[in-house]
Amino acid sequence: MISHPLARRRRLLRVGVGALAVAVLATACGLSDTARSSIKAGSGAAIGGTAGQQVAGGAGQAAQDAGAGAATDPNAAAAGGDTTSGGTAPDPNAATGAVTGGGSAAVPGAAPAVVSGGGGTSTGTVPGAPAAGGTPTKAGSTTAKASTKAKATTKATPAKKAAPVKAGAPVAAGPAPATSAACSTAGGDATGITATDINIGLHAPLTGTGTPFPNSSFVEGSKIFWKNPAHKVCGRNVNIDFEDDTYTPDGANKVCSAFASTKFLVLGGAGTDQIQACATNTDMTRAGVPYLSAGVTENGLTGLGNYFAGSLTYRQQGPLLVTAANQNGYAKPAASIDNADNGGKAQWAIVTGASGNFTDARDGITKALDAAGIKYKVFPVDQSGNYQAAATQLGTTLALSGYKSVYTLTAPGYWVYMIGGFYGQSPTGNGVAWTGPGVSFSDFLVAQLVCSGSKNQISGHAYYLAPNTGLDRATAEFKADAMADGQAGDDIQWGLYGLDQSVFNALNATAKTGLTRQNFIAALQQQSFAVNGSYAPIAFNGSHFGGTGAYVQQVDCSKGEPGQTQPGTWNTVGSDYLKLQ
Repeated sequence: MISHPLARRRRLLRVGVGALAVAVLATACGLSDTARSSIKAGSGAAIGGTAGQQVAGGAGQAAQDAGAGAATDPNAAAAGGDTTSGGTAPDPNAATGAVTGGGSAAVPGAAPAVVSGGGGTSTGTVPGAPAAGGTPTKAGSTTAKASTKAKATTKATPAKKAAPVKAGAPVAAGPAPATSAACSTAGGDATGITATDINIGLHAPLTGTGTPFPNSSFVEGSKIFWKNPAHKVCGRNVNIDFEDDTYTPDGANKVCSAFASTKFLVLGGAGTDQIQACATNTDMTRAGVPYLSAGVTENGLTGLGNYFAGSLTYRQQGPLLVTAANQNGYAKPAASIDNADNGGKAQWAIVTGASGNFTDARDGITKALDAAGIKYKVFPVDQSGNYQAAATQLGTTLALSGYKSVYTLTAPGYWVYMIGGFYGQSPTGNGVAWTGPGVSFSDFLVAQLVCSGSKNQISGHAYYLAPNTGLDRATAEFKADAMADGQAGDDIQWGLYGLDQSVFNALNATAKTGLTRQNFIAALQQQSFAVNGSYAPIAFNGSHFGGTGAYVQQVDCSKGEPGQTQPGTWNTVGSDYLKLQ
């Protein structure tokens, strides 16, 4: 083996902590009156932020004996010098000027977040839809690119396919290949990585929800983090390719099958049913494509070796919701007139989607209420088709029955119609408190709609969990990057910034042993990330479910968000997140 000296330099890039999340709600500003009159967003999650230790723009060099002569690792990159000697060839996939090494420093402001989506489509008039101000996105796909479009890996470094496995079976990560070096794509599957780019897929619903979607906030927000020159990975640009999953499991399967052969990893931005479909997609599991989302259902996801949830699942959040209720005074309200499922008269109404992907959420909250001696009645609801009349009627029924605490995990649109029915029957709300797990409703558009639908009576009376703080505690780094990109810096962009920050941190942790899918999975499942003061920490510790806590966010109808003309936002409750016990 012939060694080749490299000139080395170190440049520290800041890295931070966040919650893996994405949070991408299927909502939009400024559609036509017709489009704005149709709402149905899905309950679900987005990816929250993770963090790992950063390798500062580095590239590793591995010299290998080819038998007939020595050749430099075709995936190693050199800075300030030639990597070849005596007939060796430079790596066509290496990043020019990249160097090995570098420590890490905490970034003040890694973040997660987001918003949501779960099953069904609908049409109908939305109470309080926001004023026009944006441009509708056409059905199909929207690609948010931080740089030039990525090309396929060159023949000099063919990507190695992961061993085929049955759909839904675990994918073994295995140890990092012995020949891998920092930032090298050798020794594993590096699909989606070229000499200049790392390509990542993101799916969420732009169409099929009937909900006004803030297109400019989402599309432009997904670019903010990556436009900062300091946010390259191993000298490569990171490109987020957004595709519309049409708010259906079939749509998610189609998108994720295409991503499996072209993207390095995939992010689930919204939709409980859509995230579950993509995670269990045959092409994704067969190729061992890393797939990250915020915590949603656990149904069918616990045995997947390539799936990671970066925040608490719905089931895990049950006890924290009871804690939040105790802290904010709505845990044990006066009883309703309805008979409870667990004896006596019901104090809480529990409203969730009826599909199997919501069963574990119901189990989580009912067990927590049982443990606290609180009486409840469960209302599973059908979210398919045009549910406006049914949701409005349910809201009216809950008001007439006298419920003072209502847990909801539905499409945001369903909740909006419920609010209209409830406050139509009880204009002041009679002190009702609304609550539920996250990420589900905590974005500005949902706040605008429920504020308008309740004539602002809901202000201060809705408490929903999220892995991150509200926009009221967004970091200075996010605000500066948004301003530099000419963006308003709303909570959807805040969530997307955290999503990108988490991916950046995870990629840099992986890069220490090589940029391959196998190394990414092996590195991520061993990570534990400290909190930076604004986000609940992540601790995988050998598992694939890393959530450790959640923040409480409270709706505020007295003010709006940057770039918005209607009131409605979410504020952070308390000084710290609620910790999972």
